[in-house]
Amino acid sequence: AEQLKNPAKHGIIISGALDGNSKEADRHARQYYAAVRKMKTDCKRISENVGWNLKAVERVKNHIFFNKHMIYGEMSQFDPSYYMAQSWQRLIQGGKEIREQDHVLLKHEYLEAVLEAKGLPHEEAHAIAHAKHNYAKYTK
Repeated sequence: AEQLKNPAKHGIIISGALDGNSKEADRHARQYYAAVRKMKTDCKRISENVGWNLKAVERVKNHIFFNKHMIYGEMSQFDPSYYMAQSWQRLIQGGKEIREQDHVLLKHEYLEAVLEAKGLPHEEAHAIAHAKHNYAKYTK
């Protein structure tokens, strides 16, 4: 994908050096989420890199980047997360770039998506996924 060959062209920062709670990190996350929404080969690459079924990775991508969720009484997409953007980027890159938290992200978001599809409210699905696969511990 073009986004991976020349990330700077798309305003994407290839760096784990940002403070994840800074304005720069928020800007990066928004830009990266927009880039991911245009990517066509990321799920295939992630599937190959981590040994997951392609449909499962596509479900996670849709859950994170496209689907709207009932959050605090309002239907909306997730706010872009710098940490999740970094994880997605590493999952695409593969190899030794992939960290433990990137696997945890996939497991957390997949479980959350399955639970929401069964009718659980987002907050409840998130709490269950968080208890089993605590991605948040990596974002501090």
